[in-house]
Amino acid sequence: MEFIIDLWIPILVGTLVLQFASTMAWMVLSHHFGDHAKIPGEEDLMDWVGDQKIPAGSYMFPYPETVAQMNSKEHRERYAKGPRGTIHVYNSVNMGVNILKTLLYFLLTVGTIGYITHVACPPGAEMTSFMRVFRIAGTVGILTYASSGVLDRIWFVRRMWTTMIDGVVFGLIVGVVFAALWPVA
Repeated sequence: MEFIIDLWIPILVGTLVLQFASTMAWMVLSHHFGDHAKIPGEEDLMDWVGDQKIPAGSYMFPYPETVAQMNSKEHRERYAKGPRGTIHVYNSVNMGVNILKTLLYFLLTVGTIGYITHVACPPGAEMTSFMRVFRIAGTVGILTYASSGVLDRIWFVRRMWTTMIDGVVFGLIVGVVFAALWPVA
């Protein structure tokens, strides 16, 4: 746990800076507006979902409830016929709770990036330089943030370039924060 004592300032600063960058990416910049599209017949669909009283959650259709059902001829025919898709039903967003969850996510990931960088670049070691800390923390940060959600987007067909751009920016931010605030000894 020595890394926490050495890195609590960059971990805290990195967490807060990423929270701010994430907020700017979603609230100010427009690149995420195309991540989803308006569905034809939106009002009818919203009325239908409301009438069904579908609880918040993620749903897939057609949905097999067992492996045997998934392998059945009936399911394969329904799947081939289509449509196929997913629907996500949300409760009203609680901004305070979601901001807290995002902060906790960033705290855990930045802390882990700090740990990895601390192992690779012990404070005070001869090989430790701004660029070495930046390269290691930035690379792990890019890997962490740019790849989060990629598998979901591959399988459930959503745009992923915006998430990857955000991830590269977030990783570079973490790299700069750690490199700038890295303890000397």
